[in-house]
Amino acid sequence: MRRALYAVLGGFIALSWSGAFGADAAAKADPALGQRLFEQAKCNGCHEKIMKGDANRIFTRADRRITSAPALQKMVRFCIEQTGASLFPEDAEHIAAYLNAQFYHFK
Repeated sequence: MRRALYAVLGGFIALSWSGAFGADAAAKADPALGQRLFEQAKCNGCHEKIMKGDANRIFTRADRRITSAPALQKMVRFCIEQTGASLFPEDAEHIAAYLNAQFYHFK
């Protein structure tokens, strides 16, 4: 019984992270909340190391890798997974909305 519950819960989480609910979640994402989550998770601490000081340059450099809203959402989820940040799947949508509003301006 417990295994079945974990399997269902795990499947729901996997769907959430995969973007199956991404379009609807992105429409409801809150950039202001995303900024608070971004700051609380200390995301720029890692970016400072990568960019050797100027953390925001990761978003503004000429050769940036992120070229679409789906790619941005995917990268935010990747960063959360890699750092082990204590965030919920929907938090990634809020953070992506903040970064999009602040730096990327995708439609």
